[in-house]
Amino acid sequence: MSPKKILFSPVTRLSGLLSVELSMEDNVIHEADVSCTMFRGYEYIMREHHVTDAVYLTQRICGICSTAHGAVASYLLDALYDNEIQEMAQYLRNIMLAADFLQNHIRHFYFFGLPDYVVMPNYPPFLEQNCNDCRLNNEDNHRIASHYIEAVQISEKCHQLLTLFGGKVPHQHSFVHGGVAVAPTVDKINQALTLIRDIRKFIGRCLMPDTELIAHCYEDYFAIGETPRRFLSFGLFRFGSKNEQLLWKDGVLSAHYSKPRLDLLQEDITYAWYERSQSMTNSEVHPAPYKPEAYSWTKAVLYNGRHYEGGPLARMTFNGFYSGGTSTMDRIVARSLETELIAKLIEKWLTKIEPGEPPLDQKKVLVMNQAIAVTDAMRGPLLHSAQVRDEKVEYYDIITPTVWNFSPKDANDRRGPVESALVGTSIPSPELKYIIPGRIIRSFDPCISCATH
Repeated sequence: MSPKKILFSPVTRLSGLLSVELSMEDNVIHEADVSCTMFRGYEYIMREHHVTDAVYLTQRICGICSTAHGAVASYLLDALYDNEIQEMAQYLRNIMLAADFLQNHIRHFYFFGLPDYVVMPNYPPFLEQNCNDCRLNNEDNHRIASHYIEAVQISEKCHQLLTLFGGKVPHQHSFVHGGVAVAPTVDKINQALTLIRDIRKFIGRCLMPDTELIAHCYEDYFAIGETPRRFLSFGLFRFGSKNEQLLWKDGVLSAHYSKPRLDLLQEDITYAWYERSQSMTNSEVHPAPYKPEAYSWTKAVLYNGRHYEGGPLARMTFNGFYSGGTSTMDRIVARSLETELIAKLIEKWLTKIEPGEPPLDQKKVLVMNQAIAVTDAMRGPLLHSAQVRDEKVEYYDIITPTVWNFSPKDANDRRGPVESALVGTSIPSPELKYIIPGRIIRSFDPCISCATH
């Protein structure tokens, strides 16, 4: 019997165009091609722009995780200009980045993930919801569904907190190279403290109990969607005058733990719609939408020749906050745990802010013409690198978390994390052919807008 093909598209509820083709034999997924079908091209857009435009332009890659791009672009410029960052600037920078993490994680759980597990009201955007495997009793179901509306209001408060110091959201204008451009006034600090306390109450009253209940009712998902135990993180929340200190450590975990080496990164385009030309350097590619055998606009990114998973599960594992497995439910639980920890950090940092002038000191002369900057973003490791001539960008490279997690196969036909999580999964009945793969895929919090450059 020939394999049965299932085309699953669209997969995401937001954040870009994602399609998955599954090959089934005896009700088991034996092959998966994860296809990101939207080309963005921000690496091309950046060329010939003044290098300081990177903070503003790269945030337009995404409206959900924009501050992460602003952060890593600022770190990149700090290196190029050799800026000295004040302590107050680092607290404010991390508060803004952390606030954006909170709105993303809360939205992911309630907006993008919850409809996979909970029967929602029968009106838009929930019409014709597939409820073939919703297991909660009526009372629990109604209570958690009502938290969806509260989550809208709480994610708005996360954005309000960010806006107090960032000027606007999305695409803040204050977290820039050299520090922070908005003055931390008494009023802003007090407003921010009120907001984060409301957010923490929601996390404690709703998000954490809701996560625990979902994990209990869908306990089998601790054994579904497992990946090889290979994690990578660039670390999170930078301090120090040169951005050299990390609050949450970086790392690479396979057989052993080690510190990441950027020289071991490789971008593979074997199954991506790109080609190299003889006139281009080894790093540069151009779009090739009709390339035979290719199936995604996302490149495969490798570390020392292997695929690695990033995200909250990797960070919580590296920093000793979580010791579970690598499954669908492990990713959901780790993200909620990270949300709780980050909210606590924000309140702590706000108590250290002293009112005063904007903590900003931008140098005007480049001290180097190329640099690489890294951080972790909401979904995992994020890298920006640039080559500059006369302060204009010659070459810009972006490797985002979804590139790591949603990598297509590499030149050796080894699968990326999501494809690995899908292959081997049992689909016991036709009614579950979209439900089970959808839960697995969405547990990675895909952002295809970020992935295709």
